[in-house]
Amino acid sequence: MSLSKLPLFSMLASRLFAISRRTWVLISVGLLILGALAIWMTISLAGWLFAVARESVTATPEVARDAVQLVEKVVPGAMQAIKDLPMIGQASPPARDVSGTDPIPVARFPGLARTHWQREGQEIRVRYEGKANLASILDHYTKGFAEHAYRQELHAATPGEERHDYLKGSERVGVIFTQLNNGMVSVSITAPMP
Repeated sequence: MSLSKLPLFSMLASRLFAISRRTWVLISVGLLILGALAIWMTISLAGWLFAVARESVTATPEVARDAVQLVEKVVPGAMQAIKDLPMIGQASPPARDVSGTDPIPVARFPGLARTHWQREGQEIRVRYEGKANLASILDHYTKGFAEHAYRQELHAATPGEERHDYLKGSERVGVIFTQLNNGMVSVSITAPMP
């Protein structure tokens, strides 16, 4: 350090030490108040931002619904295209049945394709899949088995799946109805070999 700068620092230090204690206390209190105000302002701003974010999140469905209605007025059929967007890239049901036979006397529900066929011992397991209403499929098979004198036993039921057994004498046919994604339904049948 050069000697020419040393007197400048000593003069500055002597002036700082010449400031009275009362002035230093007032400056310190002022800085503390400014710091407290800055903290309070930060907390208030964060609270306001969270309130605005909460209101915008609750208003988002209404805004989206209004936007879709406007688009629907300009471009008819836009709603159906938007509903079909999640199905893009997902596997569609097979165009044809896999090899095998239908092991039960009830006709297959229209629109369902055989996606699995397996013989295991004295049983045949078959699975059908397709786009359909689960309630309509249940009604179709329940009425179909009743027409062929089968008695129905319900084993389990949830909104997405039902398990039934259809009995006729010593013959037992197990059927599992399952709601899959995007309106797809699966019907799994376990029946004795004919």
